[in-house]
Amino acid sequence: MKPVFSLLLSLALLPSARADSVVLASGSIPSAAVDNLGDTVGGLGSGIAHDPESGLFFCIPDRGAGDGTIDFRPRYVKVRLDLQGDDLNPQIVEAVLFRDEEGREMSGLIPDDPESEIPRLKDGRTCLDPEAIAIAPDGTLYVTDEYGPLLYQFARDGKMIRRIELPEMFRPRRANGKMDFTNTEKLVHGRAVNQGPEGMCLLPDGKSAALIFQSGLMQDGAHKSPTTNLLILDLASGKPTALYAYPFSTVVPETSELQDIDSVSVNDLAALSDTRLLVLERDNRGRNGSLDYPVARNKAVWIADLSMATNILDHGSAATARPVAKTLLFNLPAIVPDPKRLAAKWEGIVIVPPLHPSAVTLVMTADNDFLAPVLHIGGKDIPFPRAQDKVESQFFKIRASLPEKP
Repeated sequence: MKPVFSLLLSLALLPSARADSVVLASGSIPSAAVDNLGDTVGGLGSGIAHDPESGLFFCIPDRGAGDGTIDFRPRYVKVRLDLQGDDLNPQIVEAVLFRDEEGREMSGLIPDDPESEIPRLKDGRTCLDPEAIAIAPDGTLYVTDEYGPLLYQFARDGKMIRRIELPEMFRPRRANGKMDFTNTEKLVHGRAVNQGPEGMCLLPDGKSAALIFQSGLMQDGAHKSPTTNLLILDLASGKPTALYAYPFSTVVPETSELQDIDSVSVNDLAALSDTRLLVLERDNRGRNGSLDYPVARNKAVWIADLSMATNILDHGSAATARPVAKTLLFNLPAIVPDPKRLAAKWEGIVIVPPLHPSAVTLVMTADNDFLAPVLHIGGKDIPFPRAQDKVESQFFKIRASLPEKP
């Protein structure tokens, strides 16, 4: 007899929607491109939002190249995409720096102030590793931070409005209870190293946000956990209202080939309704800077149904809870002309007009990890030997038929 969790997990993984999915347009930004601040444009696919007012897309690089070792100033980048034809023709419009509540520029460096209760450097700057972005009805921006992990609200000019702390279960701590943001392997509690709230979207009423973590928490087995956490926050109070277990896929989508759970991560969310979310899930295969890279197999968008899942916020555990139900919408390598050209880190999705009850149109984008041979950052030219292959920032516009609700 299967363990309880295995039975529940099998119930959660529903058959593929077998939806008709088609790439309508594509485009890319060269890895050598620079923004209006004079810095290399990279990592744009970490998160993406669509501004209905201007029609522009707001993209966020993460903490920058070098895994937090290069002093990159976090920002969001306004990008124009042509949604009318088959060439998206991405154009950089403007990069806007994020600043703290006192107006100081923030840093993507790994935090080094051991006494601070939020991620900071010893020089007083706030550290930010942004991974997802959403635009609120009032025009302000919500951005997740992987270091904290935290949820920030920013004005359009990049200045912080407020910082929302996530529940204690997500806070990174050592065995002695001390908070540790330094990406140490000594963590025993909270988000795993570099595995924070990768995905986030606002629910249709604009009053709640859904956040999803890239992998399980340290106390739940981290990369080995069969589920991760999907958290619903009330934005007015900053308090959580629900917590769900989201199960990772154990097979490559649309195949019978098994895949290790620790090779799969969740990377972004988009809301179809208050209880149905699109979830971007991926492996680490694809163009990664090496000339000899494994071809992408799993860059899948799933429909997650929360309506029958157990809310484990105040009681219960993922091991005995009914997890979120999943239906495959499409797997990107199966619908693009040449999957060998796909970047490894597809991390951004956003729904775009026209809206239709039986289909969805979305834009997907990839984090190219700043894979240019020479980086221009902070007025300096920095050789980046990891970039043997110059990986461009890739975008796709995709239309997919939605299955009928069960």
